[in-house]
Amino acid sequence: MIRRTVVIVAAVAAVALFASSCSGSGSSTGGNSAASTSDVTVKATSSPTPGGSVKFGVEAESDGFNPTTNRWAVSGHMVGSAVFDPLSAYDENGKAQPYLAKSFTPSADFKSWTIELRPNVNFSDGTPVDGAAVAKSLNAMKKDVLVGIALANVASTVASGPLTVTVTTIDPDASLPAALTTQVGYVVAPAQLDAPPPANTRSPIGSGPFIQKEWVPDNRWSGTKNPNYWRSDAKGNKLPYLDSLEFRPITDPQNRVNALLAGDVNMIHTTDFPAMAKLRSEAQSGNVQVVFDQTETEESFIIFNTSKAPLDDVRVREGLKLCTDPAAIRLINETPEDRAADSQFTKNSPWYFDSGFKTNDPAAGKALIAKVIAEKGPISLSLTTTPVPANVNTTALIKQQWEPCGVSVTTTTTEQSKFILDLATGNYQADLSRQFSGTDPAVDYVWWTGKNASGPLALNFARLNDAELNAALDKGRASPDVAVRKEAYATVQTRQTALVPYIWLAHTQWALGAAKNVRNFTSMTLPDGAKAQPFQGGIVKLTETWIEK
Repeated sequence: MIRRTVVIVAAVAAVALFASSCSGSGSSTGGNSAASTSDVTVKATSSPTPGGSVKFGVEAESDGFNPTTNRWAVSGHMVGSAVFDPLSAYDENGKAQPYLAKSFTPSADFKSWTIELRPNVNFSDGTPVDGAAVAKSLNAMKKDVLVGIALANVASTVASGPLTVTVTTIDPDASLPAALTTQVGYVVAPAQLDAPPPANTRSPIGSGPFIQKEWVPDNRWSGTKNPNYWRSDAKGNKLPYLDSLEFRPITDPQNRVNALLAGDVNMIHTTDFPAMAKLRSEAQSGNVQVVFDQTETEESFIIFNTSKAPLDDVRVREGLKLCTDPAAIRLINETPEDRAADSQFTKNSPWYFDSGFKTNDPAAGKALIAKVIAEKGPISLSLTTTPVPANVNTTALIKQQWEPCGVSVTTTTTEQSKFILDLATGNYQADLSRQFSGTDPAVDYVWWTGKNASGPLALNFARLNDAELNAALDKGRASPDVAVRKEAYATVQTRQTALVPYIWLAHTQWALGAAKNVRNFTSMTLPDGAKAQPFQGGIVKLTETWIEK
């Protein structure tokens, strides 16, 4: 009974972690891309002025705002980035840089990192962001069954000085700063960590630009300017510019667009293609502004359970890949062809490698499957998705593509939480899925390594364990040398193409919509003044956003 309870708790944690990694809602088929990525913005006619408010329509509600315990997808990160500061953040080139931290210094073997903190930074309750507080926050992350999975390689975290923290890892990790750009990198005040429920999740305390005023679940989260925020702009003006901030969960993407057009909110995000098309049209008519995400986004794909017959035979997986026509799938989902995927990386990613991923050769696929049938007998399998109409239509089309190649396919639907739990426990054969959006591929290590490919809970959902692939993943995480890392991730893509745990279908995309008087909602900076990554995966920091009057 105890073992079963542990498995269930861990599976629930996997559901939450997966929800964060594939942040977004709606179709998971990749039918959420923009027909054009042309941004339409209004140029400021004056310098930033303090005051005003942003009311932001987010795609969903969150279950709380404690990053050490709560399950955050995009909407949770929006509130999180308002209340908390991360230890690191990406620059415009996609490299992790210090944010709340002042510097990161690794040991020669990358098995120890010293994090130096900025002086004179306080949480909103007035207590210092010092070595003890940061160590306490990271250790709380590590202990949690939900969040701690991302820190599985961390052996210890200690306050090594008043403003320093030392993190020791099990295996070399040259990409630890990248990991600290994610949920585990937000620093939580000791007072929140020590608070009893429900205050520990409902009353967040961070060092960020805003302080929570009120949270009415399923209605709104509101915050006010942190008057003692530690950051200033290049001219010495205190940040943030906004006096207040409000997030309103509006789950239907078209309703979110309508709320923006009606003035009920003045900013939104979306990963829904029809919504993005509407935003683009309205922006071109001069009614709103729209900006498209050009960074790494999730990929939509078919995932195979490589540990379960008949898909434990790579020839069956390769045959099904050749019998798949992703272009037809993109067509029924209104996904533009410029979002076609043949890897987890877009072609303009520094990590992309042309591994020779091929699809849509049904004659070759049928011949390969026929050989397996001659040896082992008939092949039947189930293909599962969530009960979203677009997803159901997609699996119906895939069934039509696969069955002429000699396999019998049963399509099924499962509600989302069970769908992800079945992925984690291996209770599936083939699924339609969406995942993998790390700017630094080391962030997605947990999903691909063979270390997580077996047992009652496997975060490597494909359960693929390949020595060459595992070695490449370890090499990519352990080295700071870009050339070495590119070579490692080229091997990762080559082995995944050869072993076919996934059939790539499309790259998804996000967009931000804003009222015409909202300024600087993507041109963000790091504390040292360098340009930051504008926004990624629907998440944007509003520290430097302002309203032009």
